[in-house]
Amino acid sequence: MLRFTKRDLYNYVHSQRIAQLNDGDAAAAISYLEGKVNADMMTVARYTKTTGDQLGSLFWADGQMMADYQLFGDVLAFDATYRSNKYKKPLVVFSGSNHHKQTAIFGFALLQDEEVRTYRWMLLNMLDVMESKKPSVVVTDGDKAMRAAIADVLPSARHRKAVYANFDVAEFEEYWRTAVKSLGLMENSWVKSTYELRQSWATAYLRGTFCTSYKTTSRCEGINAFVKGFLKSTNSLLELVQSLDRVVKDYRNNELTGLDKIELFAAKLYTRAVFKEVRKQIKGVGSLLFLGKDSISTTSVYKFSSVGNRSRVRKVLYDPSEPKIECDCMMWNSEGIPCCHIFCVMKYEGLGEIPPGLILRRWCKDAKEWTASSTCDSLGHTSRLLRYGALCSSMSVVAKLASDDAADFFLARDALTSLARRLQLRRGNTVAQDERVREQDVVRDPAVTRTKGAPKRGREMGSSTNAVPGGKRRCCTSCGLPSHTKRTCMSQRETSQAGYPEGTSATIGDPSSGEPSGNRSGRSCSEVCLMIWVIFDM
Repeated sequence: MLRFTKRDLYNYVHSQRIAQLNDGDAAAAISYLEGKVNADMMTVARYTKTTGDQLGSLFWADGQMMADYQLFGDVLAFDATYRSNKYKKPLVVFSGSNHHKQTAIFGFALLQDEEVRTYRWMLLNMLDVMESKKPSVVVTDGDKAMRAAIADVLPSARHRKAVYANFDVAEFEEYWRTAVKSLGLMENSWVKSTYELRQSWATAYLRGTFCTSYKTTSRCEGINAFVKGFLKSTNSLLELVQSLDRVVKDYRNNELTGLDKIELFAAKLYTRAVFKEVRKQIKGVGSLLFLGKDSISTTSVYKFSSVGNRSRVRKVLYDPSEPKIECDCMMWNSEGIPCCHIFCVMKYEGLGEIPPGLILRRWCKDAKEWTASSTCDSLGHTSRLLRYGALCSSMSVVAKLASDDAADFFLARDALTSLARRLQLRRGNTVAQDERVREQDVVRDPAVTRTKGAPKRGREMGSSTNAVPGGKRRCCTSCGLPSHTKRTCMSQRETSQAGYPEGTSATIGDPSSGEPSGNRSGRSCSEVCLMIWVIFDM
């Protein structure tokens, strides 16, 4: 029986949440982000405070986000989403497209409001953290404050809202004038303002601009919808930051590992069944958390933990001068394939192939191909095989010609026998000695093995031909004597005849002949009549 109620459980969870916020929600969130520096030295968090020392805006990004931005930050997309925390602060997700055309997250921002100065602070800090690399294309929605901030901070970037009207410039202008005139919207203010922004949404003016397949803000909206699956409108700031960490890990788990060269190398090296197992380990790199790297002389010690079990830390030793990478999970020692921790080290070290010390030949496609050993001369062995094949071809021709005629057969046989003797003398007659040894080596039938358990009674082990069965003899169940049964017992027959009329017999057949009573073949008519009379008289 449980000694607590459902309300007690809710109260306990609430007390644990409050215990994490001793110094306040904002202070706990900032402390959490600053604490991530221990695992990732590149993690950055920047924030502002209001006049009442309250949290204003907050921007943060980790080392992997910065690295992704340096590679794929030429096209930047961001949009604001709402109802993500109990303070109703807008959440901005910076994203782009990686080399697999998958979504890559570059950073997050919580805004104090949606004014131009707030967006300007956000973009300036984002550029400062990303080493002042400016995107060439920025994809956003049609927010005026956002457009003004982009024009101020990123004047050289092409602002793109969405793509409509797939025409050339002349066709677009003609189509626009015709549509506006036919609908009578020449003086409409919204139509005029939209036309003034045509260079940010019409394909006619955006053709030739590299945008990594970004045509609308639908990918941003998809990210926002995915993020809301991890968030609640009642989340504190600490819970918001922790939930966004799970969002990033989920995206990175879905992202391809980036070990394309190693995966291609493994596909060419291993058999299909083994490559499936190796590929699982390569995909497992996405679920690992990098905890740090230590150096001992020329050896690097990497530390990893998994998303599902952070308490278990795996250590990997890597020495560039050694052909092997060692991990304390011992998977390579037990299964002969590198583990995900070793593949993660290969990724950090920029290795394009699996080191030779980690390749077990028995799992390779060429495992059955003949390889010369250190004690065998490869050239001599190949020459021997060639000579053997040539002689076999010549002997097959001799056998075919000599088998057609008896005289040719005897001629070929005598010649081959003479040639074999000459070759035996040249080699010390070892072939003849081997044949004599085989003739003298007589193999007899094995003895019967004494198996476990007691032997069957009445049988002598090892002498099945002379064994005499000594089991129980069959006896009569009426008198107890052997050599007959109850059906042929004389004492039983005498007892049963006492109840029949005089001159009749209880047996139809001849008792002295030993014929059983059930045998009715060959009986006379008188015997049959007598049997019927006895039955009716009874």
